[in-house]
Amino acid sequence: MHTKVLVTGATTLLILAAATGCSSSGGSGGSGSGSGGGTAAGKSITFVAGKTGDPFYITMKCGAQAESQKLGVKFTATGSADWSVPEQVSSVSSVTAYHPSGVLISPVDPNSLEGPIRTMQGNGTKVAIVDTSLTDASIGVTHISSNNLQGGEKAADTMAALVNSTGEVVVLTPDLTTTTTNARIQGFKQELAAKFPGIRIDDVRQVGDTAQGAASAVSDELSAHPALVGIFTANSQTGEGVGTGLKNAGKQGKIKVVSFDAGPQQVAALQSGAVDALISQDPYGIGQQAVDQLVASLTGKPVTATIQTDLASITRDNAASPSVARFLYKTDCGS
Repeated sequence: MHTKVLVTGATTLLILAAATGCSSSGGSGGSGSGSGGGTAAGKSITFVAGKTGDPFYITMKCGAQAESQKLGVKFTATGSADWSVPEQVSSVSSVTAYHPSGVLISPVDPNSLEGPIRTMQGNGTKVAIVDTSLTDASIGVTHISSNNLQGGEKAADTMAALVNSTGEVVVLTPDLTTTTTNARIQGFKQELAAKFPGIRIDDVRQVGDTAQGAASAVSDELSAHPALVGIFTANSQTGEGVGTGLKNAGKQGKIKVVSFDAGPQQVAALQSGAVDALISQDPYGIGQQAVDQLVASLTGKPVTATIQTDLASITRDNAASPSVARFLYKTDCGS
């Protein structure tokens, strides 16, 4: 469990991180036009993470700060230690008070953050919505995320290969409100229904955004579904917990696990056999592209309104392959 941090205007200044540099990447989607003009000189961009200690968001920050340095933009980062609406609202309010030129933010709730982000945007800050989304899609000059529906489809294809396209599976998710995890579950269900009628989903269960919650749920699922052959976990924390729960039940390796995300802990779990496959996103690329689009908006260049980034299915067989290296997450920007 992370320690709760309430971010105030004063503490925001203390925790803002300076940038270090790297390269850029492009994207595709619908286009709009930017406003403003001139060069990027003197512009500032802030990243508001959904959960500051999560390797996914650390990697996104690394991509954003590298791209900011490349483009000559001042970069800072903040966010909340926990996936928490009150904490993120506090962070957004603090950032709004400092009037950065642009902000990339991953909203932790599709409705509760609309007001604070709309206020920020109304004060002249260009906003990029990254990873998650808001119900009001008009907020933000660009919206960049993984193709989570595709990620759920990849998870279904991978699960089918692991269980020979037959048997009972369950889905564990932190909640049923986060847009990203909901899209993953939808893709998983749709792909199984379309291609693998021999696989049946017995349960979709909310377990909270902790490994402990998922570990506790495993024993219940095993009792309720003794013929279970697979578990799909919709984010990294649930994946960690499932591995622990199966080990405690003496079922590790017998029940196949497909989990989202590829931080160091997830990769270690893959290599140890605690999970069997990872569906990994490209958070570094999301950070890069968000900065690219914000700078375009700030300098009067065309802006890509919607960008969806690719995902990869990582197994023990391909984990060391150069082709999946960019899908592995970082714990700091120096690695």
